[in-house]
Amino acid sequence: MPNKYPSLFELVRAALGDKAAEATDFLDLFTEDAVLDYPFAPAGTPEQLIGKANIAAHATRPAPLLEFGDFILETVYPLADAVIFEATCQGRGSRTNLPYDQKYICVLHLRDGRIARYQDYWNPLTLISALGGEDAMARAYAY
Repeated sequence: MPNKYPSLFELVRAALGDKAAEATDFLDLFTEDAVLDYPFAPAGTPEQLIGKANIAAHATRPAPLLEFGDFILETVYPLADAVIFEATCQGRGSRTNLPYDQKYICVLHLRDGRIARYQDYWNPLTLISALGGEDAMARAYAY
């Protein structure tokens, strides 16, 4: 299995393997009532998003803030109705040019081949640093 992917969609699709239903984009991987959890979310960013519409609205936030490099799929742990995977990504803050070198552990709970719950464990300090500090991050994520 190649372990380098140009997008989060392709990374997650690869991690899910044959457990996933057909999907054309990242949001297509989710059930309509999916829950996306960020257990280590920094202040000013959501800890939980409920429903595909809320996930879609939030998914557009990082695009102008970060320039992502390839996503590296390190390890996949398939379970009966879930997948746990470890991944890394290197990138930069779009405005700061500061590094965004992130490590992820993701727990995906599936229903009928789609993600019903996505628990995303990552280091918020990496995001805060890449965006130029807590104030810059708060402004970037202000709704």
